[in-house]
Amino acid sequence: MDIYKITAVGLIGAVLSVTLKKDCPQIAICITAITCILILGFVLPKLGAVTALLENIDNMMTGENGYVKLVLKIVAVAYISSFGAKLCRDFGESSVGDKIELGGKIIILIVSLPVITGLLDMLGELMP
Repeated sequence: MDIYKITAVGLIGAVLSVTLKKDCPQIAICITAITCILILGFVLPKLGAVTALLENIDNMMTGENGYVKLVLKIVAVAYISSFGAKLCRDFGESSVGDKIELGGKIIILIVSLPVITGLLDMLGELMP
């Protein structure tokens, strides 16, 4: 199972990073970044099956204006911004991580605007 690989790479990277952080902080940061990239390399290919399934569901739903695609974009933005923010915090740059999270929240708001306007239009039609 892939979770064993992910966990092993994560633990090895964390132990190496913590061990080298005191003597060689630059190398520890590189090890942390490489560990994160390796873990993403294990996970990203698995997302293809999920997106294909969700696209099939979206195609089956008629008249929904592609809301499943919007939800996928929102989830992707949330995961990417969370990952980037946590990585920055690991590097000791919490202010940069906060700005990444703020940017992700703003992008989520922008992406969700069609859903909000559609909901408001639907409410407007219901009211006499």
